[in-house]
Amino acid sequence: PLKWLQKHAMGQSLCGGCFSGLASSSIAPPAHSGQQLTQLPPAKEAEELEQRSRSAVPSKPQVESTPAEATKVAEAAGPGDPLTWKAGQQGVLDITPEGFGSDLLLLWEVPRGAAADKVPSPSDGARVTINLEVVDLTSQQALLHQQSLQLSPATGDPTLPEELELAIPYLKQGGKVQVLCRQFGELGPLPQELPWSQLSTSIGKPLLLKIELLLAQDLCIATIEAAERLDYAKSRKEAGGRFFKRERFQAALERYSLAAEMLGHTDDIKNSSLNLEAKSVRSQCELNAAMCLLKMEKWREAEAVCSAFLRQNPDSEKALFRRAKALLAQGDGARAQVDLRKVLETNPGNAEAKLLLQQARREGRGTERERKVYAKMLG
Repeated sequence: PLKWLQKHAMGQSLCGGCFSGLASSSIAPPAHSGQQLTQLPPAKEAEELEQRSRSAVPSKPQVESTPAEATKVAEAAGPGDPLTWKAGQQGVLDITPEGFGSDLLLLWEVPRGAAADKVPSPSDGARVTINLEVVDLTSQQALLHQQSLQLSPATGDPTLPEELELAIPYLKQGGKVQVLCRQFGELGPLPQELPWSQLSTSIGKPLLLKIELLLAQDLCIATIEAAERLDYAKSRKEAGGRFFKRERFQAALERYSLAAEMLGHTDDIKNSSLNLEAKSVRSQCELNAAMCLLKMEKWREAEAVCSAFLRQNPDSEKALFRRAKALLAQGDGARAQVDLRKVLETNPGNAEAKLLLQQARREGRGTERERKVYAKMLG
């Protein structure tokens, strides 16, 4: 989802290449597209087939395992007691979001062989069906066991535990993951609906989520129609707005960036009104992404996104104002003043721009005094 943002951070503008680079990736269709869920082979049948194939092969004499083979066996056995997991240990990933320290949420994917690495994860917003087991690691008691649980993640609404929401993008079709939550509920409020309300007494406790992906709604972007691509981008923009209202700025940024990337190429949208709408949605997402970066205090990235937008829209009041905020936060009051004066030329009644311009002037004068003192010290 952040390909678009990375291009902007390097000073590149959006182009058709952004879209063509996604041709091999998978994007979920909008909820109303009618795309059918694909049934995955049951894990039990796969195991039986593997056992039958093994029994048909003559047994080989036992040989001493090499260090590499011993490592593979250890990985298959897992990284041990979940409470002792550390990021980077035998494939354990730290998926704790920014702003929460580290090691609050650790994920380990149950090994399935080298071919599993090529299996795509569910696309953003795709409906999924999972098996879920939740275990209290203190008492070793199973708190929740749900079969064929149907979910709609990444909507922006607080309908799932944050820990589960963050783990779903790492699932693979037919695969299993285990997620250690050192302090369950620390990342956000628990939904009050069933079955999540059953976990309300476990807030703050160490829990282990065991998740198996059974079904995933998916659609390859190479086959998606232009109008559907616009619908999908709009759904990601709306999800970004809901995440933003909940102050989940990283999640909002990812959705705005994905929507902008989806609409980086609009030549195939032949309907003139839809084409204009697509360009408008893309512009809104780019500006919203800049706002997310400001909220996250990523000043340089926010400046880069605004600068890329201004190359195409040099008189954009919002882009000028947001770049001025990013510049001022980096101590560049002089350039911030230039942007703010342009804002006030277009809209003399912009009270926020007037206040920010006064601040930029004060900081600019302070910076100049500091330079003079430093010059005297050197002299």
